[in-house]
Amino acid sequence: MITNRSLVSAYFAYERAYRLRELTAHAQMASFSFDVFTGDLIRSLLAGAKLVLCPIETVIDPAALCELMLTEGIDAAEFVPATASLLFEYLQREGKTLDHMRLVVVSSEAWRNDKYVFFKGLCGPRTRLINSYGLTEATIDSTWFEPDSVEHLLPGRFVPIGRPLDNTQIYVLDAAREPQPIGVPGELCVGGVAVARGYLNRPELTAE
Repeated sequence: MITNRSLVSAYFAYERAYRLRELTAHAQMASFSFDVFTGDLIRSLLAGAKLVLCPIETVIDPAALCELMLTEGIDAAEFVPATASLLFEYLQREGKTLDHMRLVVVSSEAWRNDKYVFFKGLCGPRTRLINSYGLTEATIDSTWFEPDSVEHLLPGRFVPIGRPLDNTQIYVLDAAREPQPIGVPGELCVGGVAVARGYLNRPELTAE
């Protein structure tokens, strides 16, 4: 159960982190049952930008998706890694780039630094490539990552999840809910206004 307050907070967190006021048109590639759909909706319309609905047959056809992005002037889009891979492999084969894009977000699954470097190489100099991470029990995304330089990304490692969005707190805790030192594994816990009220009609799960 996500409150309107949490969604408004998420929008302003995105506006600051992603510099939404600089963008003009967003691609909508997620199913309406997926929280990324809501993220695309608020990031575009609340910032006064255009939202372009992409049919699923276009999303999985990189040539068609690339053409739609150019035709509609799309300069912002969020992908899952599999869809991003299809598009970027097509761009490499065709000798094309995403020079026109200002924001590319990849989310929802872990992906490796090697792929980040590959994607970044096919973006324009002004394109921001961001990894976002979120939980079902929070409001869309909880953290975001954008490196200062791809040279800092170690080959073979996963792309980091980065820092919390505004109004979100991130803790790495042990079994007793005590903070872990840097570099020590633990459970990732999310706090702040982004956290859901609970699970609808699931009091036991909410209590847990």
